[in-house]
Amino acid sequence: MHKNYSLLAYSAWVALALSMPAVHAAELSPGTVISAENIDRIKDDTFEGHKIGSLLTEKMEWRIRNSGWKLPLAKSKAIPVDPTWLKASQANEGKTRINAETCQVEGWTAGQPFPDIDMNDPQAAEKIVWNWHLGALVGDVSIVPFYTQVLIDGEKGIHAEPIAEFTRYSMKGRLAGEHTQGDGSERGRQLLYFKSPSDMKGLGTFTIQYDSAKVNDVWAYVPAVRRVRRLSGGAWMDPVGASDQLQDDLEIFNARPCWYPSYKLLGKRHVLAVVNSKYPLWNRQGKSAEEKYPVLDSGKPYWNMNNNDFEPREVYVIEANTPAEHPYSKKIIYVDTEFPRIHYGEAYNRKGEFWKFMEWHSYVGKGEDGFRDIRTAGGVIIDFQRNHATVSLIDTAMWRTNPAGVKESDVSLQTLQAAGR
Repeated sequence: MHKNYSLLAYSAWVALALSMPAVHAAELSPGTVISAENIDRIKDDTFEGHKIGSLLTEKMEWRIRNSGWKLPLAKSKAIPVDPTWLKASQANEGKTRINAETCQVEGWTAGQPFPDIDMNDPQAAEKIVWNWHLGALVGDVSIVPFYTQVLIDGEKGIHAEPIAEFTRYSMKGRLAGEHTQGDGSERGRQLLYFKSPSDMKGLGTFTIQYDSAKVNDVWAYVPAVRRVRRLSGGAWMDPVGASDQLQDDLEIFNARPCWYPSYKLLGKRHVLAVVNSKYPLWNRQGKSAEEKYPVLDSGKPYWNMNNNDFEPREVYVIEANTPAEHPYSKKIIYVDTEFPRIHYGEAYNRKGEFWKFMEWHSYVGKGEDGFRDIRTAGGVIIDFQRNHATVSLIDTAMWRTNPAGVKESDVSLQTLQAAGR
């Protein structure tokens, strides 16, 4: 009798369970904010057909749960890729190859050298990184007259706000006029100098990047002694002033691809990223921190760029293994599959422990010649081991791409010295 009673009770429970309506995951609406308070509740919900949990990497979810990061969801928008760049990229199909001995991509003239990536290609990861290095949608010339590096202590908040000017000049891969300037040995030039505060004014660097295995030539100008100093060949791995970034961390990956001994393609997936950023994210006329930096959250740890629009983007996930003398043991980078742009990076120390998280927010700009480039609105490099971060923000109204009349001689050591005086 007890056995029959148990069987009847079990049958009734099954019938009740089958009669109950199924619980379906919800499709979240734009404007929903993912946070530590709701992540467990909405992790199985979807946005544009993707499960929320699948749109977050392990470290992204860790930041949300432990570091106050909040991600407002935004509807995906198409990115209008520049047709000149697209045509140049498509022309490279089947014509380019990596020459490991010379550290060059043979057959490349402009655009991304490898427009179609085969996931089964053993060189796929390396080709994606070369696409970023040679084919990023940045224009022939980029001039950023004002950008700030906000240094932030996770407990105390902002403690420094230096302002600098940055210029990038391509010597090869140019899309307007001749593809190559000079004798073909240079890949490009970079000029960086600080405008404030007074004790940093004039301090800066001039860099020549080569289209070969040769390391960058870097000169630093020190205004206090009015002297130029040539830096060592390993300067690309050195820290940038008092910030949390290395020279190699500029826009997450700033090395010649062959300087890293190996790459591994870990897969392809979707993540939440900012490609249609709000801008400006920095108001130079603001008085309070809230007015100056509207993208930043005002609560601890103060560095979270919570007030922007995050949308699903498909990315390649690549593990980049560093040379032995590098401070990191490896970087994990998340590269957009539609065009060469790195949205996130993770850096690990020599013990293999998670060290830094890198996050870059982008938007589509228009050069003075009509070229559509992908610009940086802001970025952050967070050193979780010392609870400190560097937030880079751009005065986007002053940004100029491909302005008329800029020559290679305008981006030189003499220009750096003149700016420093």
